[in-house]
Amino acid sequence: MSSTATRLTSFALLAAIEQDLRNAILVATDESDNPVELFHSKRYEKAQQRRAREAPGSSSPTVSSLIPYLDFADSYEVLSGIKNRVPESLQQSLGLFAPHLAKVTQVRNRVAHTRPMEIDDLATVYDVAKDVSAASREDWPKVCETLKRLEQDPAYVLGLTISLISDPDEAPLHNLPAPEFDETGFFGRRKEVDRIKKAIKGAYPVVSILGDGGIGKTSIALKAAYELLDDPKSKFDAFVWVTAKATILTVNEIQRISGAIENSLGLFASAAEQLGGEKAGQSGEPMEEVLSYLEHFRVLLILDNLETVLDQRLREFLLDLPTGSKVIITSRIGLGIENPVSLDPLPDEDSVRLLRVLARVRGVQALQGIPAPAIAQMVKSMKGHPAYIRWFVAGVQAGRRPEELLYKNDLVLDFCMSNVYEYVNDDAKSVLRSMQVLPGRRSQAELAFFNDFSASLIQSSLLELMTTNFVQMQGASVGQTSETTYELTDFGKQYLDKRHAVKHTERHWFENRSKQLTSLGVTLQAESTASPYDPTTIDIRGPGDFSVARLLRESLRFYERGNFDAALLSCRESQKLAPGYHESWRVEAFVQAARRDTLSARAAYERAHELAPNSPTLNYLYGSFLVDEGMDLDLGLELLQKAVHTEQVPPAVIIQISWAHIQLHNFDSAIASAAHALTLRPSTSDGSVALVMGLRAAVYGSKKSLEGAEIGSAVEMIEAAVELAENGMLEMLTGESTDRLLQLSELSSDLSEKVDEDYIASSCDNFSSRLKDRLRSIDPALLNRRVGTLKNIIQDRAFGFVQSWRRDYFFHLSDLQSEEEWSYLATGVDVAFTPDEENIRGPRATNMRWLG
Repeated sequence: MSSTATRLTSFALLAAIEQDLRNAILVATDESDNPVELFHSKRYEKAQQRRAREAPGSSSPTVSSLIPYLDFADSYEVLSGIKNRVPESLQQSLGLFAPHLAKVTQVRNRVAHTRPMEIDDLATVYDVAKDVSAASREDWPKVCETLKRLEQDPAYVLGLTISLISDPDEAPLHNLPAPEFDETGFFGRRKEVDRIKKAIKGAYPVVSILGDGGIGKTSIALKAAYELLDDPKSKFDAFVWVTAKATILTVNEIQRISGAIENSLGLFASAAEQLGGEKAGQSGEPMEEVLSYLEHFRVLLILDNLETVLDQRLREFLLDLPTGSKVIITSRIGLGIENPVSLDPLPDEDSVRLLRVLARVRGVQALQGIPAPAIAQMVKSMKGHPAYIRWFVAGVQAGRRPEELLYKNDLVLDFCMSNVYEYVNDDAKSVLRSMQVLPGRRSQAELAFFNDFSASLIQSSLLELMTTNFVQMQGASVGQTSETTYELTDFGKQYLDKRHAVKHTERHWFENRSKQLTSLGVTLQAESTASPYDPTTIDIRGPGDFSVARLLRESLRFYERGNFDAALLSCRESQKLAPGYHESWRVEAFVQAARRDTLSARAAYERAHELAPNSPTLNYLYGSFLVDEGMDLDLGLELLQKAVHTEQVPPAVIIQISWAHIQLHNFDSAIASAAHALTLRPSTSDGSVALVMGLRAAVYGSKKSLEGAEIGSAVEMIEAAVELAENGMLEMLTGESTDRLLQLSELSSDLSEKVDEDYIASSCDNFSSRLKDRLRSIDPALLNRRVGTLKNIIQDRAFGFVQSWRRDYFFHLSDLQSEEEWSYLATGVDVAFTPDEENIRGPRATNMRWLG
């Protein structure tokens, strides 16, 4: 591992501290001391083993011969055990180590065993060295000398070679390089590191780390790899690092790396060489050779910067990975066969920390005195890209003005986005151009409209763009649901605007498409507001729904022309574009119900309701479907009642609730709901339906009560019906409602003759009279109609007989007001009719209506 100035400086200070500690032990001891008693047995054995490895066959160990093999923690503990032998000044300065003992020991282990440095490692060691030297200069001569030399010439450490006494590294074999973050230490992105490790320990054979160039993919891959290297639960036999990095960013240019790997064959050859030695990878089939190693050993193979070598051979290799071995890849472009971890830019807080640490470590005085608000503004301009921040600090260090580096960032943009734009296909590039012209968060449905793409084409284009990190995906709350939206990344937009500006003609095209969509949306929203409970009206939540609503309107037009298949195809397209938009499924349910596929209709309604459970319109339409089809009356009523929870409830909703109560034989509630509907100032049409429902419920309910000998309940229902009829406007009492008034009048008259209680009999006479008065007000001719019971019916000859007032009346199919009612006729059902007593063939029932 190559070493950074941070690691080498830490080494210089640690080596000085250890040398002074060992010298203090030498001064305080002599050869008469028993090394076992002085060091204690475990420490003695460790020092002896280190000495034996370095000088095999050496003579019996003495105190002086073992002291060079004590590390920092050993030396500190030995001195702590012989405090009475050392000067008081040294005792006091040793006490300064106590609060930092564990931390300094960890830093020493990272330096000795070539593990990545943490952000405060150098600061910890430096501060301890300063403290002990200030407390007792005569006891820490080597530390004082090292500190002075660092102050005079900090670059001198670059000529040092790290050589701290240490035990053999028990970690698996590896060739992991020193990470770039070694200079500052790794910080932030803990969740991402843990996710990568969890995925590698789990079932995923390939884990990719995706992001723009310079976003930190290589750093996080190395951080995760080093942590796995030291994890005792990690079962890998070896960690192999291969990089295809082809360029590096300097202050003035993007430099090509000499001898960089340029294709997958070169990548496999390099991996085979790392796995098998210098002669490996020369068989002509390096991919098979690597797969063989990965089959016989559990290997974690890390392939860095793959965007330069992507080809089918690499995909085949990753698909053929043997069980047990795993691969981590870093790339600006995803492969589509891996578990991806996408890196976002650093948060502002971490970006500020990185800039300040870099400025301190590199001694960039021009950046160290800048106020916090100014630094915060700088990192915002750099969009949280570590590479940009490093380039910026290096540029200021080289004498460039900060503002020049912030606003003339073409070099950084090229470095971060190179090898990406050329990778995407023409359709994906068209989507990028539409997002340049029409910035902000856009749904895939909107982008499909702007580009005139099908759902499949926009999805494949967006998927490709997501793997390149030009586009970021995020959830956006829309009404009661959450919809996925897409937006250009900050760096992606800057790069495209500077390197691939949209031509005027194409810009004009996208702008016109946007205007068309907005104009269409205004129309659709107006329709939605005017008649929200109409099943042919599309519920628009906001501008993001415009493009899908357009397709749903087309679906409804196909439905109106009877072309159900085309209507359903438009619904399917809408569902692909906006799977979270409930109307895409609600319209399908409406079409399926029209074609009598009730099971499919219910499934579509259920999906719509999952997406918008609180939509009053959807609850009304779904509830009405369940009630009208008799599929689930209880759920239907529950949904209809939920639809009432809005400020302006249309009478149609209450009328449907009344009908649901009738179906469930809740006749009292049905009458009450009908009465409620009349208070909502309904149209004449809705008022007529409300009266029919209320009077129908009164007839059914009173008959049911009489069957159960509940006379009082029957009378109460008739009374409620009378009040309902008197409250309804005359023009609303037409058709079935007038026949129901007649039916209730006759029922009242019959009841008054049969009851013994005078009060009830008198009330029934009163109700019958009031009902007849209401009929007379509507049309006196209605009093000539009668209510009877079907006595028999001859189906094959289309005629039958009705019995009323102890007389039989003949009728033919042609005597029905609606011949469609013929299928409802059965012996014992009630009908209303106008008698023709003068018929030459005997009494005849004309103008007949089925009353059920």
